[in-house]
Amino acid sequence: MYIVIVGAGEVGFHIATVLIQEGHDVAVIDRDPERYRTASEELDALVLLGNGASKSTLREANIARANILIAVTDADEVNMVACMAAKHVGVPLTIARIRSVDYLDDVRSVSREFTGIDYVIQPEGAVAEEVAKLAEFPGAVDVGAFADEQVTMAEIQVDPQSEAVGKPLMALGLPRNVLLTAVLRGDSMSIPTGDTTLREADRVFLVGKRQGVLKAAAMLSLHMRPTRRAILLGCGEMGMRIARLLEERDIRLTIFEKDERRALEAASQLRKALVLHDEGIGESVLLQEGVEGVDLFIAATGDDRLNILASLQAKRLGAARTIAIVERAEFSAILQSVGVDAAISPRRITASTILGFIRSGDVLSVALLERSAGEVLEVVVAEGSAVAGKRLRDIRFPADAIVGVLVQADGVHVAHGSSVPQPGDRAIVFALPEVVPEVEKLFAH
Repeated sequence: MYIVIVGAGEVGFHIATVLIQEGHDVAVIDRDPERYRTASEELDALVLLGNGASKSTLREANIARANILIAVTDADEVNMVACMAAKHVGVPLTIARIRSVDYLDDVRSVSREFTGIDYVIQPEGAVAEEVAKLAEFPGAVDVGAFADEQVTMAEIQVDPQSEAVGKPLMALGLPRNVLLTAVLRGDSMSIPTGDTTLREADRVFLVGKRQGVLKAAAMLSLHMRPTRRAILLGCGEMGMRIARLLEERDIRLTIFEKDERRALEAASQLRKALVLHDEGIGESVLLQEGVEGVDLFIAATGDDRLNILASLQAKRLGAARTIAIVERAEFSAILQSVGVDAAISPRRITASTILGFIRSGDVLSVALLERSAGEVLEVVVAEGSAVAGKRLRDIRFPADAIVGVLVQADGVHVAHGSSVPQPGDRAIVFALPEVVPEVEKLFAH
């Protein structure tokens, strides 16, 4: 396929890299000279310097022959106009990242006044949903759901005091409906075997039924207390979405907002939360509002540095778990090493969602793992595919990939060597980036 990407920031650059690795022809447009230069030097693609909403620039990118246009600049209006222009010349699929709710009928569809956009990515809503999932999973640093919520994936930081440290996987005694599918050790992701021994700094990926994953996560992380009380820093658009979801889950919530107008607005709209007009990073005010021992502290101000600083301060003062919302990849990659429990990247979520839209028809969803170390694919087993009707142990499956779960007619099953995928089954597969195309081919027609 030929795919045009408008915007060469972190999201656009990463999507371009993945698509090029998979053998697609890619064009990238950006008006920023530095981003243009970086993309020109590092991507095997047609890279253009210009406005992605400009007809002349789109013509230069040969937009008329494109199969897909993806617009992910920081400007909603540019993304929308680029999609509309592409659709006008017959591009079959257009995807736009749109942040402002003023343009949306709901979080998934653009207002009817704007035609030509097939799919909308709304990062704020997706981030709020991820925060809510983390609130439900003590000990998790990332949580995903697949197969219509039947399957849960959780990334867990192994606690140094956990009895699992130093034990091979075969001796862990994980719940029967849970599989440990991948280990992130430093910057290296690996698919483990039964002889793999866990270390205290490892991050592991669990997949299976929800209750089993919850039990295994508690065993590995030693976080067993449910989230009953939380502190939220920032109640802008993203913060308000987070607050509403936490209220729905009956979590007692205290909110700090330094902007008086926003604080008053939040206080009038939220039913139960205590909203305070304060910056929310001073030691005395945090202690006064009970940060010591609070189940969860979330920093969602829109300022990466402030979110990191506030999360570290809250952790130092005794918060059980902290979450920082960070845009920049260089920040999210180091946060756990300095004491922040979980980092949520709107850009990583955006990239995962877009890749799910543009994969082959047999791939239902995609989740990018931390530091782009791998992917989780939800794939339909196609009739006549290389895996259909065969035992997994008899399939020449890549060493750097593993089938974690099969969702079959009779329920959800953790995969093992004697499992036999049938046409129409859903498979949840962990794969390192370099073998993703091979995995897709195994499950395709």
